[in-house]
Amino acid sequence: MPLMRSLTIAPIDHAAGVVHLPGSKSISNRVLLLASLASGTTRIENVLASDDTQFMLDALATLGVQVHRAGTTITVTGCGGPLVMRDDTYALYLGMAGTAYRPLTAALCLGQGSFSMLGSDRMKERPIGDLVEAL
Repeated sequence: MPLMRSLTIAPIDHAAGVVHLPGSKSISNRVLLLASLASGTTRIENVLASDDTQFMLDALATLGVQVHRAGTTITVTGCGGPLVMRDDTYALYLGMAGTAYRPLTAALCLGQGSFSMLGSDRMKERPIGDLVEAL
């Protein structure tokens, strides 16, 4: 079987359906972030309850994303594009949540404004230089 070198996916206007994902703080945070960037409302069930997901939810709410939690179900009304600063600067505290810090750092590079991301003392010791340099 020949090795596939590339895959081109054409843009779509709408997606709908149900995807069952394993419980994971990493997957939960990525889905929350994608839902916040999407247009419309996304209902996410069985979101893993963890410090990391709570820090992501708090950060998204600070950024003006509408988030509603009912148990392990979270409804996110996305902003339909990059996250935009509504005040002078947003300070987002993410504790030691690397699963929130790294993807949110990349997403904020697409946004407009000045964003400050803060973490715990332990988070400040973790490597993020390669990501920042690449962005």
